[in-house]
Amino acid sequence: MERLIVKRLPSLLVLMCSCFETRADVIDWLYDVEVPVATQSSSDTRAAAARAFATVLTRVTGLKVIPRNPMVTAALRNPGRFYARYRFVRKAGGAKDAVDQQTVLEVGFDPRTVQDLVRSAALPIWSANRPKVLAWIVLEEDVPSLAASGDTTSWVRTIKARSRDRGLLVQLPLMDLADRERISGSTVSGGFSEQILGASERYGAQYVLTARIWMDRGGLWHGAGGLMFEGRQTNFAHEGETRDEVCEKALDAVADELVQRFVVFGLHTEGISIWVSGITTVSEYGSLLRYLQSLEFIDRVDVAEVSINQIRIVVHTRSTLRRLSELLYSDGVITRDASKNSEFDSNQYVWRGEQ
Repeated sequence: MERLIVKRLPSLLVLMCSCFETRADVIDWLYDVEVPVATQSSSDTRAAAARAFATVLTRVTGLKVIPRNPMVTAALRNPGRFYARYRFVRKAGGAKDAVDQQTVLEVGFDPRTVQDLVRSAALPIWSANRPKVLAWIVLEEDVPSLAASGDTTSWVRTIKARSRDRGLLVQLPLMDLADRERISGSTVSGGFSEQILGASERYGAQYVLTARIWMDRGGLWHGAGGLMFEGRQTNFAHEGETRDEVCEKALDAVADELVQRFVVFGLHTEGISIWVSGITTVSEYGSLLRYLQSLEFIDRVDVAEVSINQIRIVVHTRSTLRRLSELLYSDGVITRDASKNSEFDSNQYVWRGEQ
């Protein structure tokens, strides 16, 4: 069972949320995957590579389950043509204090080739510029424990692994003295949003996840929590047979929320004219073009008109104007023209510059 509820945060919390840095970060590991492999035989390698490629497609599209149309099916059968590099390494097993090692296939896929497949197969695309999610997750056992960035316990490893598989930029708190003075497991379990957001300010995350994980008397695991952003909170609740299953569902709920906000779903490329002001030097002009051309959801950029302090650009994308504006604003490099009434339906922008 799962349920999602969206509610508004109190005005004080809206103000606190709006103070967070809104710039997205580029994920540099999006196309790098590690998968265990039984042997280095061709059959085992091919199967492991297909799993690795499916993970990359999930990260790039935001889809938990990738549609198996003929183009995707053919790619999964021959993932080697999307390689940039690969190697086999020996790594310690997953169990705590394990001395056994397992063979792992490390694959780096070529971003451009993968993106070409995604476009050709008419799959959604999610830019590598993604918002940071600060996760306060408490495991309610005899002694409640908060997941910390340096924690190597099994359930925290599950959180980190699922975040990476879904392409989430999740940060766990340090739980150093500064954190422990402001927050505890009971703070998260009790849903004290003001305290949680106050403790979150030092991390500069755009999204704040809170979740509690517990097992009922019948042995069934439960997870409940919320994702706070821009003065809103999306709540979720789910259950599962194992602790790891519930932890994974919590991260899936986050991924699904971000997909709805940031993934481009359009099937056909169209040219959208936008006007960008604030360009005063040749260097800024070049930076603007490089920035737009670097975005995965933009196929081509044409300069249509240049005037004093303003440029008209035709952006070829599968996105709508509204979604394009949302994505550009979320990155923090371009802002809306404050003189316009509509925040997301205007094609008038102001260049802030790459910082």
